[in-house]
Amino acid sequence: MSHTHFALAAPLLLTAALFCAPGAAGAMAPRPQAAPAAQNATQNATNADENPTDADGIAQYRVLREYFEWQATMDDRLPSVFSRRVRGEETMAFLGARENLNHRGQLERFRAAKVNLSGLTFKRITKDPDLARIQVTGNYTFTVPPVVETVTEDALFVLLPEKGTWKIYERRAGWR
Repeated sequence: MSHTHFALAAPLLLTAALFCAPGAAGAMAPRPQAAPAAQNATQNATNADENPTDADGIAQYRVLREYFEWQATMDDRLPSVFSRRVRGEETMAFLGARENLNHRGQLERFRAAKVNLSGLTFKRITKDPDLARIQVTGNYTFTVPPVVETVTEDALFVLLPEKGTWKIYERRAGWR
């Protein structure tokens, strides 16, 4: 299984489309990553909905919404949504992308972007005390005037609890 630096997908796509010369680096290579132990991951959510009522579900969906909003707006809080197991690498990727946007004079435009997540659907696949798998599908938009970018999402997010909060460990694109 591979893990990619997923913190910067949408801003880099838009940056590449709008501001980068052909051939510019905009995608980061996958790297191998050991998955967390999943021996207790047995409870499948059969009727998960977009608005869970349990505290863990609410917190899990909130961190995913923060991820999508903060990665599109290059918010400095973005590294805080990641598990400590991957935070260092995700932080480095984020800082590199932020510096690239700043160097091109586009960072403030991204920071002012408007994000609409209403087209995303969240479905909890696994809900255990030590692991959550949430499938996110649909489209979301972010606007960096005058451009409105629509991003299609189809991924499984693996979340882990750390010190009482849920953190993103992994994003598996195209999972079914």
